[in-house]
Amino acid sequence: MRTPKVSVCIYHARLCTLAVLLLSLPASASSWKALPPLPVPVGYAGVETINGVIYVAGGTVAGVPSSTLQAFNPETKTWTAMANLPLTTYQPDGAGVINGQLYVAGGWNGSLPTSNLLMYDPPSNTWTYLAGMPQLSACGATGVINSMLYVTTPCNGFSGYYNFLDVYDPATNAWTSLPSSASAHAYPAFGVINGKFYVGGGQDGSGAFTNVFEVYDPATGAWTSLPPLPTAVASPASVALNGRLCVVGGYNGTADLTTVQVYDPFRNRWEVLSPLPTALSGASGVVVYGLAFVEGDDHTDGTNQYIAVTPSIP
Repeated sequence: MRTPKVSVCIYHARLCTLAVLLLSLPASASSWKALPPLPVPVGYAGVETINGVIYVAGGTVAGVPSSTLQAFNPETKTWTAMANLPLTTYQPDGAGVINGQLYVAGGWNGSLPTSNLLMYDPPSNTWTYLAGMPQLSACGATGVINSMLYVTTPCNGFSGYYNFLDVYDPATNAWTSLPSSASAHAYPAFGVINGKFYVGGGQDGSGAFTNVFEVYDPATGAWTSLPPLPTAVASPASVALNGRLCVVGGYNGTADLTTVQVYDPFRNRWEVLSPLPTALSGASGVVVYGLAFVEGDDHTDGTNQYIAVTPSIP
């Protein structure tokens, strides 16, 4: 069996660099390449990519909610400040792209989450409010399947965490409530693979850190339990890459982690790859040109990180 490999790119604000680290299992060598950092070092943002450009929406700067929209072009390695969101938001339910437009659902705006659904149109550089979600929502996951926006709601402003799932149809500008998952997943790992919405880890309804892993299939309208994550984490970086879900770092209630966990739907099993050189949590991920970029915030000391992960698993 050949050696799985992972390439990781990390920005750490204290070092003011964006670097590429090459890892393998077992670890063999490391090399770093400096790239531009975020102009505004936000964490807990909504992150997605459109036409090869990475958009980082909202987030927090030193604990203060932000309304910034920052765009990074990997080809030119440059950042551009785009039109601000119409409000500050952080810990949204991820972000999604439909027909070349960026959707950001929910998120905290002060002491409560919002039910807002915002759409950003890159050609006009403008934001639009769309139909609000059925409830206040934050700390969840977003997946796009067949031009529909699937959003989970763990945080709704009340105590505890929840397991709501709703879907938004841009054609009708309307939401529909769907069956809830068996477990709540606050600050989860998530991604869409082959038309199915994978959600796992995070914190359950009581706030305990969980390794429960589930998948929602729109074709059947049902959730299915899958093998649990090897390590229970909340606020990891997660990306669907090469038909696998990559879960990077996270927080376990005590410390940030360096774990790299990869789920293979075809084999229905997890694999643990070489660890990150730096622990992290509070992250979001996208894939551009086969490289998965993850923007995140260090949970323990408040410094910001920018990460790119490229697993290549033969």
